[in-house]
Amino acid sequence: MALLRFRRDVYKAGGASASARVSYITRQPVGALSRAEQQLRYIAEGREDCLFTTSKNLPAWAVDNPHVFFQAAEKYERANGTAFEEWKIALPQELSHRDNMALTRDLVEAIAGDQLPITYALHDPTTMDGLERQPHLHLLISARVQDGIPRTPAQYFRRYNATHPERGGARKDPAFHHMGAVMAHRVLIADVVNLHLERAGLAARLHPRSLAAQGIARQPEPKLLPSESRTYREEGKVGQTMAKVLDIRTQRQHTRADEQRTAAEYWEERKVALGMTDDMDRPAQLTAIGTARALVRDQAPAQRVMEGYAGVEQDDRVLGDRAGEAYVQAQAEAHVLWRGVQDLSDAWQLVPLGRLRVEQLRTAAQGIWRDTKDEERLRDVGSEAADDAWRDAVLLWAEEQGARALRDGGWEAVQEAREAGHEALAAAINEQRLHEQAHAWTSLEHDLQALARQLDALREEEGGTGGVRVRLWDRERDQSWGF
Repeated sequence: MALLRFRRDVYKAGGASASARVSYITRQPVGALSRAEQQLRYIAEGREDCLFTTSKNLPAWAVDNPHVFFQAAEKYERANGTAFEEWKIALPQELSHRDNMALTRDLVEAIAGDQLPITYALHDPTTMDGLERQPHLHLLISARVQDGIPRTPAQYFRRYNATHPERGGARKDPAFHHMGAVMAHRVLIADVVNLHLERAGLAARLHPRSLAAQGIARQPEPKLLPSESRTYREEGKVGQTMAKVLDIRTQRQHTRADEQRTAAEYWEERKVALGMTDDMDRPAQLTAIGTARALVRDQAPAQRVMEGYAGVEQDDRVLGDRAGEAYVQAQAEAHVLWRGVQDLSDAWQLVPLGRLRVEQLRTAAQGIWRDTKDEERLRDVGSEAADDAWRDAVLLWAEEQGARALRDGGWEAVQEAREAGHEALAAAINEQRLHEQAHAWTSLEHDLQALARQLDALREEEGGTGGVRVRLWDRERDQSWGF
């Protein structure tokens, strides 16, 4: 069953707790251990529950070394000022290791972002009976905003100089000291956890308010010391505090249904107030949660009652006698102002949430417009391509037709040339033949005339008076009939 367990401890300047807390959370003492040494330490202590640990947003002089940073906070923070805070947040047993790692990243991002120095670790031990997992998140966090200005450790924790930030210390995030800051953090944690439970398809939900505020007649479990848990787990001994814990867990079996119903109703109402819808992706939903948290921070009255007089920061858990009647009176006035702010908070929340919704709709519209323009561009390009293809086809057809016409014309020219050549050759042959025949007839005529002359001569010798007349008629010669 998912339960909201959020424990917050404040450590003051001048203390000596930083090294021990860093070592406990990270399972890494001041003298860094290798992975093998760390494993042996886990085995010796009978536990191996630290699944993941890291730090982020530490200044350059303490990068990758949370011991250095948080020890410097205890040393250089103003007298009685808050050096750092430790948070312990229970994570849902219903989620797997992978899902709780994703939840851890989103919680750290929502709480610290990329500005607040933080060291965190995901622990997952078993319950006292050893039957179930007990995942939880430890945070060591400083309210000093990492603004990128280089400072020495001593300067980093000085009072902030708004006029010349480089001359003073790092500014403190007002989210840690405004009126209702603790409750606002509980709401933030419940929002992020509920979002992950819903996206995982689980029915469990968290409610940020106390059981009494929810109308549930059950006391919260008291805090067990590590020694009490170990004594019960290893020896079976039930101390006074352990007896209360076991009794309350028995009562929870009867109130479980009411607690889950109330938490589910709260989450549905909360989603409406946040402007969250089912079609939004997880980053957009986390943005809505972060926007709501920033709105509460910016609108809440600051809780610095005596700082202007005494030059110290007052914490809501340790004010007590130090503030006295002045604090009580100032707190009453702040509560009156806070009620007025709460009356207007719904209307004020509509502004950033409406702006966020408009931005989301604008982004969606821009995406649709880009898709439409892309389709139009593709259609135009396709039309141009079709026109180009048609023109190319026409040109190719024309070239083909021209080539075909040339081929046909060339073939006809060849045929005509061939026929003309044959005719010229025949005429030439015929002319040659006629020429040869004419020459032959002339030669024959000459031979016959010579023969006739010889015959005439012989006749004259014999005393004859006749003559031989030889003539080749042209017609006979032309038709090759002889003479």
